Amino acid sequence: MTKRFFVSLIISLFVTNVCQGVLAKPSIEVHIVDYLPDNNVPLTFHCASKDDDLGYHHPKVGDDFHFHFLPRVFGHTLFFCHFWWGNKQAKFDVYTSNLSYNCLWDETPITLCYWKVQGNGFFLGPSLTEGKKMHDWNE
Repeated sequence: MTKRFFVSLIISLFVTNVCQGVLAKPSIEVHIVDYLPDNNVPLTFHCASKDDDLGYHHPKVGDDFHFHFLPRVFGHTLFFCHFWWGNKQAKFDVYTSNLSYNCLWDETPITLCYWKVQGNGFFLGPSLTEGKKMHDWNE
């Protein structure tokens, strides 16, 4: 009886830890920062997901628009944005689980994703000082 109890306890603890690891996804925080050359040609963007419309935004150079969410446990979490800058535009996903590998994952409960909007394109990274060019502007 003691052996059976011990085995049941070990299995219960294992299942609990596995479920917590699968279900306890960290909060995601996406930053979109305007690093364009000047405010003479303003940036405008609109972001949304299937369930949430984050609205239109008109940041000034240096402004940081950010939003946070909990990713879906089952299914696919996706946020996209459409950007306009003068006669240029771009539309793309700003968060998917595949893009999250470019973000900062550490021991904190928040995963940070930084999009840096520049005149030569869009850069994604774990901070503003680190980033990989992901998209160009379309004319």
